[in-house]
Amino acid sequence: MTSSSTSERSIPASRHAGGSPARAAAYLSVGLLRIVHPFPSALDAVAAATIAAIAGADPFRAGRLGLAMLFLQFAIGVANDLADTASDAISKPTKPLPGGLVSRSLATRAFVLVSLVGLGFAAWVGPAPAVVGVLGLADGMLYDVRLKGTAFGWVPFAAGVGLLPLYSWVGAGAALTAGVGVVAALAVLAGTALALANAYADLERDVASGTVSIATTLGARRTMMANVAILMVVQIVALATTFWSGGSGLLVTAEAAGCLLAWAALIPPVLGSGSARRLVWELQGVGIVVIGAAWLSALSTAGWLSR
Repeated sequence: MTSSSTSERSIPASRHAGGSPARAAAYLSVGLLRIVHPFPSALDAVAAATIAAIAGADPFRAGRLGLAMLFLQFAIGVANDLADTASDAISKPTKPLPGGLVSRSLATRAFVLVSLVGLGFAAWVGPAPAVVGVLGLADGMLYDVRLKGTAFGWVPFAAGVGLLPLYSWVGAGAALTAGVGVVAALAVLAGTALALANAYADLERDVASGTVSIATTLGARRTMMANVAILMVVQIVALATTFWSGGSGLLVTAEAAGCLLAWAALIPPVLGSGSARRLVWELQGVGIVVIGAAWLSALSTAGWLSR
């Protein structure tokens, strides 16, 4: 389970002041959509459902696990914005809370609602995914409320990504084996790379608002050097074990495509700065999901995940 990115679209607060009720409702809808951080939430939901299907879940079960993950990530996204309201007022004034699109009381109610819906869907599948769902939500809260704004914010971010395959695996009713443990460990490593890219995306704004992160601590160059090094390890392990397990040419091609997408994420910052930084973690996130799905399919087909 990943913690939500702080990327956002700019909508001047002055545009929603006054006007017709329909216009106010439209701005409120936009604000609520943005405050749940739809891109990372949807990415995690797709990853959860895909992993569950690979683990043997039927489409209905995999869909419920995906929906649970979607709403739990919505909750983490809302909590992120509630915790960051003061700093966002300085560096990101057009975000829903400082921009006035959504009130704190409404955001708080939304957090409670989506948390309950997410945990409800997880519990509908079974007690095991519900327990992991609670752990994932707690991990997200640790990031949002306590460790974000410190040099250790990457830790719960990476741990959340590691929980994702465990959540889907137990949700599918599959046994947790040593092979699944190795998958979770590599997921933590991939989550570390994404945490670095996410911190890099907000580097300039965090510096402006005085917010501490792993990127402000290491600096832009060392942050991306660490990201690249970890990304290389993840890709080499995934590709090597896929070959070793006798993975099909289709799966190898899918993994290669995911690798290329992750590396393509590094091109925008080279060509520009500022908003281009946000594309790094977003493209890397999609690339890692593609790599992970193909890798898990290869290992599962070879029977490695049942050992």
